Amino acid sequence: MFRREYTVLVIFVAILLIFPAAGFSIEKADRDAILQELSGFMDKNPEVIRTAISMMADEYGRQKKTDEAIALYEKALKILPDNEDFLNRLGDLYNQKENYAKAAEIYKKMADAKPDNVWNFQRLSDAYTRAGDKAKATAVWEDLLKKSTKAEVFMQAANFYTGINDTEKALASIKKAIELAPDNTGYMQNLESIYMRAEKFADAEALCNKILTTAKDQWIKDWANSEFINISQRQNKLPELAAKLEKDLGSSGKDISKYKNLAEVYMRTNENDKAIGVYEKAVAAGLDDKDTNGRLLDIYERANKLDKAEAQVKKIIGMAPNDNYLYERLAGILNTAGKKEDAKKVWLELLAKTPNDIGVFARYGDRLNEWGDSDGAVAQYRKAQTLDAVNLWYTMRVADIYIGKGKLDEAKKELNNIIAKTKDTWLKQQAENKIKELEGKPKEAMPVSAGTVIVPAAEKTAPAAQPPKAVTAPQTRSAPAKEAKPETKKKGFFSR
Repeated sequence: MFRREYTVLVIFVAILLIFPAAGFSIEKADRDAILQELSGFMDKNPEVIRTAISMMADEYGRQKKTDEAIALYEKALKILPDNEDFLNRLGDLYNQKENYAKAAEIYKKMADAKPDNVWNFQRLSDAYTRAGDKAKATAVWEDLLKKSTKAEVFMQAANFYTGINDTEKALASIKKAIELAPDNTGYMQNLESIYMRAEKFADAEALCNKILTTAKDQWIKDWANSEFINISQRQNKLPELAAKLEKDLGSSGKDISKYKNLAEVYMRTNENDKAIGVYEKAVAAGLDDKDTNGRLLDIYERANKLDKAEAQVKKIIGMAPNDNYLYERLAGILNTAGKKEDAKKVWLELLAKTPNDIGVFARYGDRLNEWGDSDGAVAQYRKAQTLDAVNLWYTMRVADIYIGKGKLDEAKKELNNIIAKTKDTWLKQQAENKIKELEGKPKEAMPVSAGTVIVPAAEKTAPAAQPPKAVTAPQTRSAPAKEAKPETKKKGFFSR
């Protein structure tokens, strides 16, 4: 272990070198003395410079000085030739410069130094490919497969061969991977994918059958059943599959997967009535759980059978009364069916059930705004704002409604309220921009669609943070020539 104080000192000196005017005051003679002392220490303990080198290279990166960063790592690797982090970073920099031949040289060193790390071979092969040398890219995997017994290596080789459209080698590699790791379901899924791309449908079907008979987890069985449908669809054989599944249904008992598969086939052939019949039959057979009823509800809506959809969602609410989303779904079905007042009653029931749920008030406001009831929408947004005094996105929605109705003075009042209270810089900027846009506009309705609203921070993906501007460090002046004097120590990394 290196002494901690030396490591800290090296980092401190690196900061002085990178930021010569960053609030530190140090005489040139003192700096040279420190560098000379550190030089001798680092000759004995070169590993101590790793952190300093990384800091300096990162600063070059922020200043977009890629060539300088490359030169720094190349010097550092003369001292620490096997440092994997330096090699990795240098290879990345050459990739940025699109100098793939040099990147390949670096990744070759990494692969030689760490032959157990398949990622190094992937990067080496990729560099050769980008450099246009397909033969060398292929040779990387061919040589590795001769001596490896790792399933992961064969899997990555299969990915490479798939990428160059060598299906037979891809299949051979992935089959070997499965032989080495027979319990890896991901490998089997990849094998099936290759069969499908190669239109080897019989092989794909046989693999799915194998998975169904050997798999323990239900999710992989469901995947295999779904792939059976995909295989039939690719061959335009869905009617034949439907006939087979109908026949199997008679002996399926309470195997819900049989009903799901048959209903899915009918939906893919746009035979919604038949799909509905399948799930109704499942419910009648005693498979009357929430999931089955939910699937039946989906098809009712898809087929625009709104009366049945209304009854179905009410049935599911009875099964899961605390699932508040179901109330919103019922309201949506009622509105689509032209029963807007009934839809409002459902929303009011939900609001009474969840008096402190800000999102419910906001979403009801959205629906009212879509339905043309802007006054009602404003009332709901204000209730949401009362429950969340800090988040002023709801006030922004009110301002947008006023802008849409041409009530510009009211809109400005709301926007100024946001500017005065919000701590959200982005929201404040949006409010300021809207006020500027309103300044010369006549008091008439502006084109804001009823459904257009700004989503509150709690309900939206926040805008990507803007990266801070890189601070360019002042350029270090060239040091005056030193007086000639005999060398007493061997020059180290930082010696001048």
